[in-house]
Amino acid sequence: MGKSTFNLFKNLTIKVDLDNNIIKANSAFLKFINKNIEDVLGKKESDFFKQLHLSNNSKQILDETIELNKEVFYFKIKRVLIKKTDKEPYIKIIRRNITEFKKYSVLYDDHKNLLKYIATAKPIEFILDEIIKSVEKRNDNMICSILLLDESKQKLIKGAAPSLPDFYNEKLNGMKIGAKVGSCGAAVFLKKRVIVKDIQSHENWKYAKNLAAKVNLQACWSQPFFSSSNEVLGSFAIYYSIPKEPTEFDIKLIEDIANITGIAVENHNNYLEKKRFEEEKIEKEQILMHKTKQAMMGEMLENIAHQWRQPLSVISTYATGILMKKKYGIDTSNIENEAFESINLNAQYLSNTIDDFRNYFATVKEKNSFSIENVLNLALKLIDSRVESENIKIIKELVPVKVTSYENELIQVLINILNNSIDILSEIKNKDNRYIRIQSYKENDLLVLKILDSGKGASEDILERIFEPYFTTKDQKLGTGIGLYMCQEIIGRHLKGTITAKNAYLYLKDNSYLGLEFEIKIPDLMQ
Repeated sequence: MGKSTFNLFKNLTIKVDLDNNIIKANSAFLKFINKNIEDVLGKKESDFFKQLHLSNNSKQILDETIELNKEVFYFKIKRVLIKKTDKEPYIKIIRRNITEFKKYSVLYDDHKNLLKYIATAKPIEFILDEIIKSVEKRNDNMICSILLLDESKQKLIKGAAPSLPDFYNEKLNGMKIGAKVGSCGAAVFLKKRVIVKDIQSHENWKYAKNLAAKVNLQACWSQPFFSSSNEVLGSFAIYYSIPKEPTEFDIKLIEDIANITGIAVENHNNYLEKKRFEEEKIEKEQILMHKTKQAMMGEMLENIAHQWRQPLSVISTYATGILMKKKYGIDTSNIENEAFESINLNAQYLSNTIDDFRNYFATVKEKNSFSIENVLNLALKLIDSRVESENIKIIKELVPVKVTSYENELIQVLINILNNSIDILSEIKNKDNRYIRIQSYKENDLLVLKILDSGKGASEDILERIFEPYFTTKDQKLGTGIGLYMCQEIIGRHLKGTITAKNAYLYLKDNSYLGLEFEIKIPDLMQ
């Protein structure tokens, strides 16, 4: 075999004598170890690289792992003993470099695991640490970090850097980005990869090279990562313990890892945004509920005052009358029994009224079984002063239905809707035309309640927005517009039902009245 033919081999090929001294080496081998032929003749392979592993089996082709210049390489190796009668025997060693294949195979498996962690919503701290470990395990000379762009979009904060000392991470935390700020600050600012092969001589590191030297960081390659909408989120950096440019594989590695990091960080940001939205929504709902309760408290106090006015007047009249007669020496024995009985009767009425309102305002939220007729009667009792004062006639068409749900919440909804109807009906000049019809029945295991007034209905634009928060057709002094919104929230969120509103006709004898109808459907929560 001629010299030129030997050098045409793409595989790393050498010849060694029986003492393993190199007697010939092809161009591929010399290029790999970066030596001339004069530098290797008579030397052993161990003089140029360290063999980390050689598979021990009966196969002719073995797996080998070596370390050269602090990098790990993988080969398929074949050793052949050559015997010729006219020459000394020698061993021909052929190595096929499978490093790229090996690295990509491991990279593929690692990326599958990382994406699995993201898909199963592992904590972001765990995911970022695993991302870094997946890179650092490839080479003992690599140290990685992940920096995140803060909300101001002007500074980088620590995401993960488990292999860097605390003093280094603290210095970088809060670092402003800029075109000449290290590797990471520049990469995020410029939105492109920044390669610094020698930290000590690069202008981007002139203010931080001493800090890097304390950790023996000699090179830094930084790749920005982005959201799905191409918004820069931070940077992924690979530090090296010797001045070094990235290989083709290193570029592929840092690009892929940065993409995965971007997916993880965006997924986490979306989770935080959703959580923040839910917390704000709950807070707003609590505020709305509180305001609704306050508004209803005002209405309830008005009802209490109206219901108490007459019995208190009776009690006061009897008590004052008896005192006056006694003052002037008039015998009151003939009226005392009647007076005391009346005072006692009215006092019991006042006590029962207190119990009714105390039960309504109880904060206990427990499911219980109740009759819909009893619930409606209690709701009407709590607002009967308004019904009476506005001369409104209640028409009840109830099919007996029992259901297990949240009784107080349903009462609150009914009072809200009935008060809404009362407000509308109070504007009708002819008091004889003020009606509210309440129907209840069961439909496909659902309790159905319909409340229809004769208040002339609502326009389409109002119907479209009737359950929106803070939407109201009333003067601001008369309402906040949160009652019907809270009705929808309570029915949907707590009672697991639905509420709708539409215009409908109320037919009574020979007359028909256009009005607004609310339909409530709720399930039995024990089923």
